[in-house]
Amino acid sequence: MSLRPNQIPRYGVALWLWTARLPLTVAEKALARGHDTSTWPPVVLFDKVEAGVKGVVGRVTHDQTLRSTAHLQQAEVAKREAANSARARAAEVELDAQERAEARRAELDAKRDAINAADAERERQIEESEREARQRAAQKAAAKRSATRTTAAKRKQAVDRRAAKTNAARLSSEADALKAKQRAVKARGEALALDGAVQAKRTTRRAR
Repeated sequence: MSLRPNQIPRYGVALWLWTARLPLTVAEKALARGHDTSTWPPVVLFDKVEAGVKGVVGRVTHDQTLRSTAHLQQAEVAKREAANSARARAAEVELDAQERAEARRAELDAKRDAINAADAERERQIEESEREARQRAAQKAAAKRSATRTTAAKRKQAVDRRAAKTNAARLSSEADALKAKQRAVKARGEALALDGAVQAKRTTRRAR
């Protein structure tokens, strides 16, 4: 196939760019693994340089086709750059949102921990108050039982004293009655003895 003179620079530029891009093409195939690499920064940068070279050569050689190709490639590269910028901004926004969300979660966790700590302290204070109230009630009940026992002991002592006095009075009365009875028995014995003596004298007199 024969080339027109004005096509030689175009194909020369294409061959040179293909050769210069070959290492990038190999790396692109090795790293991409079937994924779209059109927005990969090295690819975008090379395509941008490639479009610039085509534009310069097209202007110098007055190759309108090369200039048109450069213009289209520059527009396409600009779109990919805009897409990359949009993704970068979206990534920044997402990262910022994640950081804010993490900060908010940390704040909420701190508040929840503070609330839990306050609840635990209130429960401890309530339990302490209830324990102190039970202790005071137990002390009052013990004091009341002690006072009741003391009162009962005093009452028992008073009853015992009254009973002792009553028993003493009864025993004294019984002793007096016993003494009176003993005196009566003694007096009766004396009377019987006197009567016996009188009878004996009478008997003696009759015998004479």
